[in-house]
Amino acid sequence: MARSFYRIVKSDPPTLTDFLSDRAKGRPPAEEPAHLRLHDGLSVYATVAQARRKARALPMLGQYVAVLRILDDTPLRYERTIAISGGHHTVWGDPDALLGCVEAVVTV
Repeated sequence: MARSFYRIVKSDPPTLTDFLSDRAKGRPPAEEPAHLRLHDGLSVYATVAQARRKARALPMLGQYVAVLRILDDTPLRYERTIAISGGHHTVWGDPDALLGCVEAVVTV
C-alpha cells in the first residue's frame, strides 16, 4: 500500500534542499511548544489542489509541486498536523529517502 502527498518545491526536478527540514536548514524553531516537533519534519498536503493553493498564497515557497508516493515499508513517518491549514500533514525522515519518493512534478 502507498500514500501520496504533495510537497511545494522550488525546482523541477526537485533537489535534496527541497526535502531538508527547517532544523537541517538552520532555521530557529517556532515559539509555540505544540509546533516544536514539526521543526524536524516537512510540510506536505493531502491533495495537489491544497498544495497549489498554499503555493499561490505564499509564492516564496516554490512554483512546483512534487508528488510523493510513500510506500508502507519506507522508513518515513507522517501524520495530519496543523488543523487550520487544509490538508496539511508533516512527514519525518531522511531527505534522500523523501527525494526518492518523488514520482512526478507539476507546476503551480
